[in-house]
Amino acid sequence: MATLKQLEEQRDELEARLEAGDPAAESALARLDAAIRARLLKIQHSQKRLQAVKAAVSKGVSVEQAKAAKPKSVARKKAEAKANKPVNRFE
Repeated sequence: MATLKQLEEQRDELEARLEAGDPAAESALARLDAAIRARLLKIQHSQKRLQAVKAAVSKGVSVEQAKAAKPKSVARKKAEAKANKPVNRFE
């Protein structure tokens, strides 16, 4: 996976090609901008998760438990899905 810096360098190159008149650079630039947005979201998620682990560790939870903890919303959704699952009486 490309780093954010590499993606931004590629964007700069594509912008230069677009200014030079390369018509294919426009669609490539659009795809690259989408990749940059996705990478930024991934970085933000990682930073939030790291902050959550740090907060849990400062409260006395072990690092392994803090990393393995799932957000409450995910656990709640899985519990609801399991509760709403029809019973298979033929097992």
